[in-house]
Order: sequence, then structure tokens, then C-alpha cells
Amino acid sequence: MITVLVTGAGGGIGQGIIKSLKMIRDLEIKVIAADISELAVGLYAGDIACLVEGCSSPTYMNSLASIFDKYNVDFYIPGTDVELMFCAENKNRMKEDFNVQTVISSVETVDIANDKFKTYEFLKNEGFNYPYTRRLCDYTEGEFDFPVIIKPAVGCRSIGVKKIVSRRFLEPYLSKNEGHVIQEFVEGEDREYTCTIVKVGDQISPVMVLNRNLRSGDTYRANPLKSVSIENYVHQIATKLDIEGGCNFQLRVDSNSTPKLFEINSRFSGTTPFCTELGFNPVEYYLKKKIGHPIEVNINYNAYVLRYWAEIVVSKEQIAELGIKKQLRPSLAKQLSLFDKNE
Repeated sequence: MITVLVTGAGGGIGQGIIKSLKMIRDLEIKVIAADISELAVGLYAGDIACLVEGCSSPTYMNSLASIFDKYNVDFYIPGTDVELMFCAENKNRMKEDFNVQTVISSVETVDIANDKFKTYEFLKNEGFNYPYTRRLCDYTEGEFDFPVIIKPAVGCRSIGVKKIVSRRFLEPYLSKNEGHVIQEFVEGEDREYTCTIVKVGDQISPVMVLNRNLRSGDTYRANPLKSVSIENYVHQIATKLDIEGGCNFQLRVDSNSTPKLFEINSRFSGTTPFCTELGFNPVEYYLKKKIGHPIEVNINYNAYVLRYWAEIVVSKEQIAELGIKKQLRPSLAKQLSLFDKNE
């Protein structure tokens, strides 16, 4: 039995990790789903549901420790961006004190990934293609062709990302540039890709390349693509980074067929279940490589993945019990899926 703690069960990343864990057929896995709210839907998909403190709380480690001890957790997979640096900084402590393997990259890698300007500097210093980027406070007139992109250096889900078509429209942002970057605009919304790779020690998985469509910053349609140039580009970058576990790379391919990376997420991606449905389960790859279990990757390129809304109904008694006791073994009645067939 492998016991895996997944936090952020209220969000798409945590839920995608839980779903991918449940799709592993040949390992016995106990899934502990955790979140700060008893109304987080992914809690009720786990074998055990637990409430934890927010990551910014000084008692966050204590709330994790109680779960580690009670359930003999083997692996801890963070499902929110706000936890990543905490996990990287405390990875060794959690291993030494609780014998828990935290699936997280190094502090240096998380730092590079969290900051768009540091991502640019890394790509430039290592000799990789990149979209030219400056801190907005250092902007000099004439150094960019328009349109350009401005965005928070530290951000997620495309929040605050704006396309600026001329110097006149840039002007209002120059006096409010704290924490923002200005970046070369890479043409081609139809050539935007989200790529997943998994690294376990020196072992690196194949690269899953998805041509994607976004809605409110999340991928809602994805087309798997076999592209040697993109795969090699991502593989080479991943080799240079001190990655442990899943890592997500977002890029566009310019009009000269040159891939240019604009974002790194040093965690399992929100598209983890997309990859899993297509034959490459990133969480499965990581766990099996860690325990020495064989795994094959067979990606189905003859399919699209389409994301849709779904609902579950949870009794108020279970929600109340979780709120009071902070832990629960969920029990849900069978519920209708959009794709269930009438027999």
C-alpha cells in the first residue's frame, strides 16, 4: 500500500492529481485529499478527507504533521502554487522527521519558475530560445516592437496578462509597473502549447505536447501533438533544471518554427488528467520510477481531450462532520455523469 497526500483538493491541479492516482490500476494506493475548506469538492474523491491550515499559517506544518503521523504518508504532492516554495524549503525536514517524500523541485528551480523574469534570465544564460523580456521598470522606448505582452512577474492562470498594441496604450502602465515584466509578443494563438515532463533523479519521461485552447486561464481543449523540435527543446531545458516530479512548460512556436518558452510551472500541471486520459499518467510515472515498478507510456495522438463541468452531491452531515472533526472517510452515492448510458 502506498499512501499519498494531495493538497489543494478544491482546485483543478489537486483534483487532476487525485483523478490520475485513481486511474493507476496495478498499485494499491490510499489517497488522502486535503484542503482548507470542507466545501472543496476534491476532498470527497479521496479515501480520506482532511482539513489543513492555509499554507501561510505558522501552524501549517503542524497540520501536515498530524496527517503524516496518523496515516503513515509515503508521498506528499502539493496541489497549489502557494505551497511550492514552502515544500521546497521544507522537503528535507519532512523526509527526516516524518519519512515523507515531498514531490517538489529544488528551491532554485521553484524560484526560477515562480518569476517570469528569472525564467527569461535562465533561458538566456543557458543558451535556449526565449521571448525577449525586461522588467517593466527598466523599459526603454524603442527596444520592443509592438504588440507586446505585459504581465505580473509572479502570477498564475493568465491573471493580469495584457496584450498592448502601441506605445500609447502602454503609457498608463509605465507609472504602475511594480512587479511587472514586458515581453516580446510571439504571434500565433493556434501555435501555443502546454508540455508535461516528469523527472525522477536522472530519469526523464517522454514529453507530452498539447496544443491547447484556454478559457479563463485554464486549458479546456487540447490536441496531442508529436513534435520532435518541441520535445527536444523541452527535454533539454528540463535536463538543465533541478526538477523532481512533474513540471509544466508553456510556449509558443513563432513564424520561423522556433519554440519560445514563456512560463514554467514546477509542479504537476492542471493538464495532468489530460495526459493521463491520453496514455501518459505523469503521477503514475513518478511513483513507479520511485519504487522500481515497470511502466510503459503509450500516447494516443488520435484524440482530442475536451474538458467539461460536472457536479457531485454531498450530504450536509458529511460536510458538517468534516468541519468539526477535520477528517472524514467520504461516502457518496452513485451519481450521474454526462456520459453515463441508460441500460
